[in-house]
Amino acid sequence: MLSTIFELVSRPAVYSAAKTLGYEVVEPTVQNHYPDFTFHRGLDKGGKIAIDVKTTYRMHDNDKFSYTLGGYTSFIRNERKSIVFPFSQYSEHWGIGFVCNRIAEKKSGAEHRYDIAQIKDIPLPFGNVELFVHEKWRISSDKEGSGNTTNIFSINGTIEDFREGRGLFASEDEFLNYWRACGRTKGDRTAFSNIEGFRRLKQG
Repeated sequence: MLSTIFELVSRPAVYSAAKTLGYEVVEPTVQNHYPDFTFHRGLDKGGKIAIDVKTTYRMHDNDKFSYTLGGYTSFIRNERKSIVFPFSQYSEHWGIGFVCNRIAEKKSGAEHRYDIAQIKDIPLPFGNVELFVHEKWRISSDKEGSGNTTNIFSINGTIEDFREGRGLFASEDEFLNYWRACGRTKGDRTAFSNIEGFRRLKQG
């Protein structure tokens, strides 16, 4: 629910930025297709920019948090799978990340019912919303989802870590090569399990 709210909050700013930079914007017409917004200067041209909105919680202001950044067995390997335009037509991939503090509520309050006249009295379940904007590869970790999950995880860091782009990869090429080589299941992940092992493997 919150992810939808923050995507809607982002929308006017995204369109305004596109206009300023001389781009048109396309949004997915199919559910669960990447990205949330595509900047383009021609539907059949390259140089597109992907903008994806991410949302998560934390308990306190300085807590660490993380996001999932999408699957590594979809468009990264099959450039037309679950993506608005072919992956090769995108030159940049950016994330707008929102993080907010989860506000614990007593059970009695959570079950309280409000009528429409009391809408301003409804307590928010979150507070202290902060955001960052960064290229996705710069905030990526080398960790996939547990078990057979094929999701890329971001770094686990504070808001400043995300704003500074303190990811583990030296370049976007290294990021893509790593995740394209990563095993699809836990049993397949034997050649390397982290970026250090991948670099040793590449060096021979």
